[in-house]
Amino acid sequence: MNTDPSARLADKRWARLEELFSQAIELPPVQRAAFITRETAEDAALRRELLELLECDSGKSTGPLTNALGAAIDATARDRRKAYIGRIIGNYKLVSVLGQGGTGTVYLGERADRQYSAQVAVKIVDSATIGDLGMRFRAERQILASLNHANISRLLDAGETPEGQPYLVMEYVHGEPVDRYCDTRQQDLRGRLKLFLEICGAVQYAHQNLIVHRDLKPANILVTPEGSPKLLDFGIAKLLDAGDAPTVLALTRMNDRLLTPEYASPEQILGRNVTTASDVYALGVVLYELLTGLRPYIVPASASQLELERTICIADPTRPSAMIGRAIDHPAGDKPVDIRAIAAARGTTPEKLQKRLQGDLDAIALRALRKEPQHRYSSVEQLAADVRRYLLREPVSARQGNWLYYSQRFVRRHTYGVAAGTLFVALIISFAVAMSVQTRRIAAERDRAELESERAEKVSDFMLTVFSAADPFTHEGREITARELLERSGQQVREDLGQHPEVRARLLESIGRAYRRRGDTDKAISFLEDAVHIRKQMTDNDGSAIIAAMAELAVALRQVGDVEGSDKILRDALQQARSEGLERTPSYAKLLVNRGRLELDASNLPAARRYFEESLDLYREVLGPRDMEVAVVLLELSRLYQWSEDLQSAERAARDAVAIFSVTVAPLHPDRVLAKARLGEVLYLQGRINDASALFVDSLKDQITLFGENSRPVADVRDSLSRILRAQGRIEEAEKYAHAALDSSIAAMGTEHTDTAYYRTALAALLTQLGDYTQAETQLRAALDTFSKLLPPDHQYVASAEHLLGEVLLMTHRLTDAEAMFTASMNRWKRTEAPAWRSARAANGLGEVLYRQGRIIEAERYLTESYSVLAIDENADRDARTVARERMTRFYTDRGQREKLQELILATSRGVTDGSPPAAARN
Repeated sequence: MNTDPSARLADKRWARLEELFSQAIELPPVQRAAFITRETAEDAALRRELLELLECDSGKSTGPLTNALGAAIDATARDRRKAYIGRIIGNYKLVSVLGQGGTGTVYLGERADRQYSAQVAVKIVDSATIGDLGMRFRAERQILASLNHANISRLLDAGETPEGQPYLVMEYVHGEPVDRYCDTRQQDLRGRLKLFLEICGAVQYAHQNLIVHRDLKPANILVTPEGSPKLLDFGIAKLLDAGDAPTVLALTRMNDRLLTPEYASPEQILGRNVTTASDVYALGVVLYELLTGLRPYIVPASASQLELERTICIADPTRPSAMIGRAIDHPAGDKPVDIRAIAAARGTTPEKLQKRLQGDLDAIALRALRKEPQHRYSSVEQLAADVRRYLLREPVSARQGNWLYYSQRFVRRHTYGVAAGTLFVALIISFAVAMSVQTRRIAAERDRAELESERAEKVSDFMLTVFSAADPFTHEGREITARELLERSGQQVREDLGQHPEVRARLLESIGRAYRRRGDTDKAISFLEDAVHIRKQMTDNDGSAIIAAMAELAVALRQVGDVEGSDKILRDALQQARSEGLERTPSYAKLLVNRGRLELDASNLPAARRYFEESLDLYREVLGPRDMEVAVVLLELSRLYQWSEDLQSAERAARDAVAIFSVTVAPLHPDRVLAKARLGEVLYLQGRINDASALFVDSLKDQITLFGENSRPVADVRDSLSRILRAQGRIEEAEKYAHAALDSSIAAMGTEHTDTAYYRTALAALLTQLGDYTQAETQLRAALDTFSKLLPPDHQYVASAEHLLGEVLLMTHRLTDAEAMFTASMNRWKRTEAPAWRSARAANGLGEVLYRQGRIIEAERYLTESYSVLAIDENADRDARTVARERMTRFYTDRGQREKLQELILATSRGVTDGSPPAAARN
């Protein structure tokens, strides 16, 4: 704390001056004079300083007095900032000042307790006595805490100093601003565009979390030495779902001037509503600079900030190629430009740079920089998609109908000239016939753009209404859960029948998808069926949109066990996609992967593999090899390889999926957590128990955080941990996890679900090992009853449950029933594509039953043939192999034929693989 009396007095006076300034700037001129006279009646010097600040804010005063006052204020602020050097904030000692901005000062901090070495960035608000700034800083804390992305600076800690000033402890990013990083490494345009795509991905992630950055610029985008961009400073970001009205006000006040005018959109400068389109504009400026090294507006070097803002709001930006051409033609203009240095930083010459920018890159940059938000890219993802299309040498959407936009502006500026030109056009009317088709296409594009703008506005209004539930005047202090918000939004959509069909269908589909991912499949189906029905009734229906909705409905039906319904929906959707020529789209790839899941659930492995591989190839073609959708299909292929006993391929696919998710989504993304569990499953099957156990323990914690105790993913991981413990010989602990998996499944999906029946089978295996045959039989018969209702007759789940029930019946001496169950399991396994050892396991149980019945010849054949298969197959279940050897040993020992036993063991150890039993078994 600063103990100097003079310093404390200066701080107090500065705080009073800031308070009066923030109040006076809000008043109209007539009221402002009376306010100043009243508040400074006792202090003429304070009044003079306040008037000077107000003159400076209006842009009217730049004289010596203003400069002196500004220098004095700046010196006072610097003294306050330096006073913090050496202090300990939280667990960190402040070492130096890294920078200062609108909301506070950023210091370099080092770990004070020396438990480990760490450098952080500590941000402290400079003026906590101004309420709006304090609220904005607390909002920034909330914003950073809600963001978890590899390309966004992470929040590590937060709190308040002893003086009551809020602070944030953030990840310290060692890096350079993105423009400087690219220039110093002389990156070409392709390299810059690829880096820009990573930046777009981070901004899109923030938008998906209902956050607008509002101050995107190169200084807030640092690139690490490894080449990874990091977004900084969400200090003036706007929370779209903020529930605190004063905070929203603080975040949207334009008089604070916390934005950077050169990168601010026209609506920001004019104080209008700020949306994700404002970030699209700022990204357009950043892209412009990365491409050209110049700003998109031509303003004199002596221009004031007010003139710059007026230019941004009124003038059209200069095309990037034209800006480079102007610099080539006039290298020593009002603002001298070293165009050769700019081109060299991009690994080319000025003339080649201008040529590269012409066309697509011009169109992409100018569309992002359009004055009207509705004419820009509707999302950051659309901007990124156009950049990707350019990199892939595909047509970009920004050039479709682009001339119409500039034609309209030309007409407004040259009305009389255009009228005269129209008379001339009348003389060549014959050419209009050839242009009519193009005109109709442009008109259709315009109508679509207007409709999309209307849809976006209505969706925005709907979201604001839904999130008003977080308003304390609405919820009266009660915590509002995500489920309550979902139910509230669903009810509102269904009650509001006057919505545009497209908007209504889109909202219904989003709500249905959310219910499905939460495990509430019945509600999901209801909303998704409504969405599909509405889209089918629309005359101007988008083919890809209805296909996506049908795919979601098919997934929900499959998860609830309606295999036939899911199959019908998928077949209809595939047929419609083919009829509309959508076979090379992500929507079609999604249908294929879901068709593969359906075939895999039906144990039709060849068909499932064919669908998965076709989907994987298509996703890689249209989205690229490192897209998260590629990783999703790889996980399904890993599951298929497991069923086929190809564990090496299963591990490779799972690891590829984990690698893709690690660079495309946050650590707690559900698909990334699932991929970790899937890899653990493969390692378990390979006998790498400890490696698998660590993955499952981490996955269980993450799944509970994501979905809660009673959910399908949690049940699946608990079942896997049960099998891990069983393999480690910890049978009683394994039983507890098996019971917990079954309980979670029943709570999440009910008793009549294939997953629930599967967990019953897994629990029964443990109960059998513990000797609790009564409970094991109860679980197995319940599982088989469910399987008979929901699965095809020759499903592998059915064969596995029959084998286990056969073992229980054998142990309880019901030999006739055991014989029937083993026979059914053996034959059912043979009719599937399963490896031979699975049917051999059931055949071995049948051989034991026959031996106990005294049918020696039949028993010997089944026992020896099954043992030969189990002993040779390295992928065979180890417990089954052990049991088969024990049964065969007992059979020959009891009959005094140990020489046959030794012959059989020797033959199998040499790898008898011709399918016929060894000589001992044939005699």
